[in-house]
Amino acid sequence: MTNTNTTTLNSTVLSEATYDTTTRQLVLTFQNGTTYTYDNVDESVYQGLTTADSAGRFFSANISGRFDTTRR
Repeated sequence: MTNTNTTTLNSTVLSEATYDTTTRQLVLTFQNGTTYTYDNVDESVYQGLTTADSAGRFFSANISGRFDTTRR
């Protein structure tokens, strides 16, 4: 059984973030509708993203290019 948390983001770049605490996967949906899965992400990264003043800047600094990524 998986345990997921989903948050709608108030961002011009990202629309939604879903984190699975069991698989440690972060699924991000961008405003253009594209969705990516990021593997082996610490829950603290998800929490940082969802509480950041700018989700787009947090994504660029802490997620983009740092994890194995699959486009859905």
